[in-house]
Amino acid sequence: MITPPQPASYQLKFKNSWWPGIVLLLLSMIIGLLCYKDYGISWDEPAQRGVGRATYAYVVNGDNFLKTYDDRGLGTGFELPLYFMEKWLHLEDSRDIFLARHLVTHLFFLLGVFCGYLLALRLFKNQFIACLAFLLIAFHPRIYAHSFFNSKDIPFLSAFLITLLLSQVAFEKNRAKWFLFLGIAGGYATSIRAMGIILVPIIGTFLLIDIFRSLAVKEKVIPGIRNALLFIIGFCGMLYISWPILWSNPVFYFTESFHNLANIVWTGTVLFDGKIYKGDQLPWNYMPAWFSITMPELLLVAGIGGITWVVIRFLKRPVKYLTNTPERNYLLYLACFSGPIIAMTIFHGVNIDDWRHIYFIYPSFVMLALFVVNKLLQGRRKIIVQAAYILQLLVTGIFVVKNYPYQQVYFNNFVSHDNEYLRNHYDMDYWGVAYKQGIDYILTHDTSSSIAIYTTYGPVMNNVMLLPAAAKKRIVFAGDNDRPDYFITNFRMHKNDYNYPRILYDIKVLNSTILRIYKLH
Repeated sequence: MITPPQPASYQLKFKNSWWPGIVLLLLSMIIGLLCYKDYGISWDEPAQRGVGRATYAYVVNGDNFLKTYDDRGLGTGFELPLYFMEKWLHLEDSRDIFLARHLVTHLFFLLGVFCGYLLALRLFKNQFIACLAFLLIAFHPRIYAHSFFNSKDIPFLSAFLITLLLSQVAFEKNRAKWFLFLGIAGGYATSIRAMGIILVPIIGTFLLIDIFRSLAVKEKVIPGIRNALLFIIGFCGMLYISWPILWSNPVFYFTESFHNLANIVWTGTVLFDGKIYKGDQLPWNYMPAWFSITMPELLLVAGIGGITWVVIRFLKRPVKYLTNTPERNYLLYLACFSGPIIAMTIFHGVNIDDWRHIYFIYPSFVMLALFVVNKLLQGRRKIIVQAAYILQLLVTGIFVVKNYPYQQVYFNNFVSHDNEYLRNHYDMDYWGVAYKQGIDYILTHDTSSSIAIYTTYGPVMNNVMLLPAAAKKRIVFAGDNDRPDYFITNFRMHKNDYNYPRILYDIKVLNSTILRIYKLH
């Protein structure tokens, strides 16, 4: 937003101050390179890859199968490049394919996180807050784990965060090229998930306000119109280019995609607060409750405080938040946080599996929280505030390390961690990623050339694809009546124990079992 011109020496100093973020980025990349092989394949990953494969065939071979493909409405902005990478590297084995996908997904996430660092640094001009932003976004336990095996929600979060950074730069510099870049970033984010379209009415409203304000004060209106046009051109152009299904009929296929997003039909059940619900009959507090119990405690408090503070200040001085001022950023974050929640409520969107469908609202929530933290750091208790958030990072970090690689089942201390409480009240490893470690355990402790496994859950088969070729041949899937050697479960849609006498192996997080292996015959 508008700021006074800065001397060249200040600009040079400001750019040189990126080094803490660069160090955090490099360290995070090293950590990712060391651990990306330890995360399993999620329930949705093969289907997501299928979208990329069908789109690749459409683009390269002219295969119109994509137009009748059931998942054609899913965005391909990230899946298509992943499939191109797979072909470019000549990856044939399923283990190599999915490990490469995990690594690239994670690295793109870290790129988005670094943009979050730059955004916080530009907003607050404070290295502590900028580094805090990096660590809060990068190492939220659930999101960190998902950054390896979730190639739709996490890339969308990353692209959305890049768009937020470019929005701050564009409105602050007020130059044509930045509004074109802003549109390109927003269009690409929307090509990953159609929900990105919410950026158009929000940013479009700000641009219209700037145009009308120029008219009111008798300033030149052409620059404002130019900025709006460049934003729309960049947005629509990038959306069209990066989503091939739109090439033949952009209006029809995008409308279809958005309609399907708002009317997802899912007939499964979820466990919430100890009760079983159908996926399309969840209580109103499903998402708020999940958000509240899976957010680091101090961040949750600060975020709620930031939302309250911005709302109150906006009501007192709406012009300051609507015109091109630094305060407009926080109004943008408030809209990006609350808008999707309101939209899902209005359109009755299905939001299963904690709040992963709207993980992209998390960076906006972090910026609102840091708004409060920044105010507190300006008071007398600066050291106390810094110590409190460092302690929060340490506590969260201990969980991440202690429960590696199962951070996707993180719960804060606002919910009980008593023995098996979480398992009996909430879906834990709902995507079955921990099956990788379960299969590895069986293979390590059973030297048989053929091992028969019985399961009732598809992700077990997915995770066999991560095994080396020789190990894959040892696994055979059998029915309950075929005298299998083992039964393996993560208790999804079945929270109670099974009536098998011998428990061979458990994986527990926060005193609740997320995976169990029974020895049968």
